[in-house]
Amino acid sequence: MIKPFQTVLLLCCFHAVVSQQPLFSKLSAAKTGINFTNTVREDDSLHIMRYEYLYNGHGVGIGDFDQDGLPDVFISGNSVPCKLYMNKGGLRFEDVTSRAGITNSRKWATGVSVADVNGDGLTDVYVSHSGFFKDPIKLSNELWINQGLKDGVPLFKEMAADYGLDAPGTQSTQALFLDYDLDGDLDMFLLNHSNHTYNPFLNTRKIRSEPHMQFGNRLFRNDRTETQVRFTDVTLQAGIVNNALNFGLSVNASDINGDGYPDIYSTSDYTEKDCLYLNNGDGTFTESIEKSVAYMSKYSMGSDIADYNNDGRFDIMTLDMLPPDNYRQKLLKGPDEYDQYHLLADSGYYHQQMRNMLQLNQGKDAAGNLHFSEIGQLAGVSNTDWSWAALFADFDNDGWKDLFVSNGYLRDFTNLDFLRYTVSDAQLEEAKKGNFNFRTFDLVKKMPSNKLRNYIFRNRGDLTFEDKSKAWGLDDLAVSNGAAYADFDNDGDLDLIVCRNNDPVAVYENTSGALFKRNHVKVSLKGKGFNTAALGAKAYVYAGGMQQVQEVYPVRGYQSSVATSLHFGLGDAGRADSIVIIWPDRSVTRKINPAINSVVAFDQNGEVLLQPSVAPTSSPALTFRDITKTAGLDFVHKENPFVDFKNEVLLPYQLSRSGPAMCAADVNGDGLPDVFFGGAIDQPSALYLQQADGKFVRSISQPWSAEAAFEDVNALFFDADGDGDNDLYVVSGGNEYDNGSPEYADRLYINNGKGSFARVNVLPAMLSSKKAVAVGDFDGDKDLDIFIGGQSVPGAFPMPARSYILRNDSKNGQVVFTDVTAEVAPELLNAGIVHDAVWSDLNADGYPELMLAVEWSPVELYSNKSGKLQRATTSAGLHETSGLWCSLTAADIDGDGDTDFIAGNAGLNTQFKASSLEPLEMYAADFDGNGIIDPLISYYIDGKPYPIASRDELLEQMPGLKKKFLYYKDYAASNLGGILTKSQLGKATKYKVNELASVVLRNEGNMKFRVEALPIAAQFSMLSGVITGDLNNDGRNDLLLAGNFYPYRVQLGRSAGSLGALLLGQENGEYKVVDNNESNFYANGDTRKMLRVPTASGHILILGKNNEPVQVYKLP
Repeated sequence: MIKPFQTVLLLCCFHAVVSQQPLFSKLSAAKTGINFTNTVREDDSLHIMRYEYLYNGHGVGIGDFDQDGLPDVFISGNSVPCKLYMNKGGLRFEDVTSRAGITNSRKWATGVSVADVNGDGLTDVYVSHSGFFKDPIKLSNELWINQGLKDGVPLFKEMAADYGLDAPGTQSTQALFLDYDLDGDLDMFLLNHSNHTYNPFLNTRKIRSEPHMQFGNRLFRNDRTETQVRFTDVTLQAGIVNNALNFGLSVNASDINGDGYPDIYSTSDYTEKDCLYLNNGDGTFTESIEKSVAYMSKYSMGSDIADYNNDGRFDIMTLDMLPPDNYRQKLLKGPDEYDQYHLLADSGYYHQQMRNMLQLNQGKDAAGNLHFSEIGQLAGVSNTDWSWAALFADFDNDGWKDLFVSNGYLRDFTNLDFLRYTVSDAQLEEAKKGNFNFRTFDLVKKMPSNKLRNYIFRNRGDLTFEDKSKAWGLDDLAVSNGAAYADFDNDGDLDLIVCRNNDPVAVYENTSGALFKRNHVKVSLKGKGFNTAALGAKAYVYAGGMQQVQEVYPVRGYQSSVATSLHFGLGDAGRADSIVIIWPDRSVTRKINPAINSVVAFDQNGEVLLQPSVAPTSSPALTFRDITKTAGLDFVHKENPFVDFKNEVLLPYQLSRSGPAMCAADVNGDGLPDVFFGGAIDQPSALYLQQADGKFVRSISQPWSAEAAFEDVNALFFDADGDGDNDLYVVSGGNEYDNGSPEYADRLYINNGKGSFARVNVLPAMLSSKKAVAVGDFDGDKDLDIFIGGQSVPGAFPMPARSYILRNDSKNGQVVFTDVTAEVAPELLNAGIVHDAVWSDLNADGYPELMLAVEWSPVELYSNKSGKLQRATTSAGLHETSGLWCSLTAADIDGDGDTDFIAGNAGLNTQFKASSLEPLEMYAADFDGNGIIDPLISYYIDGKPYPIASRDELLEQMPGLKKKFLYYKDYAASNLGGILTKSQLGKATKYKVNELASVVLRNEGNMKFRVEALPIAAQFSMLSGVITGDLNNDGRNDLLLAGNFYPYRVQLGRSAGSLGALLLGQENGEYKVVDNNESNFYANGDTRKMLRVPTASGHILILGKNNEPVQVYKLP
């Protein structure tokens, strides 16, 4: 008999063992019977410098070829034959390649696509081919048609040419089968690639306009008759982009915009952009990538489309090559040159960054335009090195789709030391010998080779992922590429099979059933007509208060196909409420209380079909209407061509791109607010007068037109002279002019009461770059004084320009402002880089305090004691809030009668991560004694601080370090302490950032604040525009947010993940995020400021955007 203590001890030991057991167990080839190695053979005639896709790997396809209920495996080989393995149960497989009639064509096989191509109910295999061949026969694709069983083994016949799908001469990566025209049979999209790179700037327009059927992607329509299956190439007439710039690496189908028609997303390597083909429903597509995403992966590789956040919309994941560690980043990642980046964008390649992208589907606006927010960095999945297959699937059965990423490249082809030194040294050495045609294969053998681990990320259910690669048993080192998942042993969880170069294919058994005891349901669909697997159908599972949806499209990831059955984890839910199937023809089937932990089969031919219906939805909480085209506010902010990085190499962003200035007030006494927009250098500012119908016209009086040499970065209306009307103060900033230049003078324009303004020269000389401005009666004398916040000293970032307090000493109509900063607030002389400021009387003593949003600093509070200002940041509890603060808005958020603040920050969707233990840091000094400030920014990777600057950037700024870092590997191995001495670091001005989230500062009384992060929807980008108020008339304060920031250095990329966010205040003090699709609020672009302006016909919202037109919404 076991005593109670022993029982407890045994249970504890069992729990410890289970908790340490990985989710996946790698099975040996001896156990599985899958003994396949994609051996990459290299020699003088074939190597990476002759054929750049030599290491791109191979694929795997999953299908039940013998219809026994067990998923079988087809594996393609590059220089080795393809093989077919039949599943015998228990994760045992048998090689039946020869018996199945699959012959070795001695071609270079790539992608595997599994589908019932001819609609006979048997699963077929399409194998794409590529390679370094000139013979078009060698470059013909194969279609293996399943003839049925013979002696228990499926027999296949190659019939690609018979069907018109052999595509001779093409360099093919993958075929995608889908019924794009919804006629009941399967069509095919063929993903191809060029076999040599092009100069992206040479004859671009000509190459892009000329079809190239061997390198460009193609679309084949199934034109079957009663007697034969035959496909017709409809590429050009269907609107598919087809040219030699294409380097297609993956393709997915999905009803991305939710209109019931299959859309297509294809990725492209090198400079050509990805393509998003939206199905027009008439047999044609519209390529819409630039209308839908703000930017994309640069070297786009594998991809997947799935609803990863369970909101019913399908999101897009694309992979790239950015390593997670500092060493490989600095050693392998080439320079990000500003001029080249913008030249590529201007040449039609759009905005691309070298990292993985997670495009969150935000639905369609009222005009039908589809929008995505790219949040890969926020989600934690942006850096996985040289990655190939992306696969969304619920591997732990908790109801949320996790993400698997295969990874690796046989040789470090982009190793900068190899490219710059090994190659050139070898050429020089051979030239000395008189050999100008030396063997390049000798160089190839000198290329470094590193095996890498794969990644698997657990979906946390809050838009973010957790790296579980090691904990789940997938951290073994290899060179992996194609991959697929299936429940090979039918035990209720998804197993993995991963293709690898020069190592055996890896099979991983999923043991989550034993580890977690969670429930699941598997959905199996049989379609009608010739689409027997119901490709394009959607399955919705409702369980545990959650909706999940998946589509039947087996081609996913990279060069591979998964099973057509759909696996749904249910977590701890003890039942599924219902499963709803939307078939490709839009008919609907529903099953109530389906069995769980089993296969739930649907047969479209035998099911009771419901008419398509629109699910009842609640009335939108608020609906915004875009009235930009009719509002009359036609101001377009236009930046001048100045590039800060040419003068200050290490700047994190361009300080010169700060506008537009924007403010509103009634200037002509008609009771209707008017709007002023400040322009960039060489652009006149503009005043718009509101009309009785709520529209706007440009004012005749524009005295600032002659002052376009100024960079207008901020502006406000206030009564400067005490005559009862609104005068205009304009802040001059930027980074173009030398410090002390007259173009940094601020300007004050006095209103005659009728909307006509005249500049008065009454301001002190303030010839420094500035940014923030706020007015308040700081000295209690009943007039309005001015605070002006300094930016950075031009040419000396991050040294702050000084800030100012101007006391209003106007009397008897004589306007006078006096600089009293040193007298009343000496600490403000060096307040930092101030982006925003707010006066607010926080202790009700009649004297307003000053709150500042400061970059590389805490949110700063200056208390006001009878007109004397003193820093009170620490006593207010704000000293641990050091951030990159860019905006500040005052409001009584919680309705308790005091003033709270919303502080806008850089957001969490960046390469940077910052905390108290691992802050973002900057050391600034003239380290090399050349009279120029060197700002060295670092952030933590794997517990150590490393500079963000590349070796080349650092050496351009500080050439004296070249001897120390002759090789990239030396720089890559150095952290901050290895670059600068302790003495240098000790003498530098040091800045720290430990908070990047935008926050609410809740007033706790006694001038103390509690810091609370805003919801994750507010963290997609920099937050620069905030509107507060009771927007839905429920008595609670709501928030309307907008932001983004484009002029970061190219290495960091645009901060453009935000489409704006509407946050409705709840009774418990928290916020509910309203879906953009519901509110129709889509504030894309580089938004810098928002104004809520009352008009004769209701309130409007004006968004000022840098280097873009303004956007105007009508508020409900």
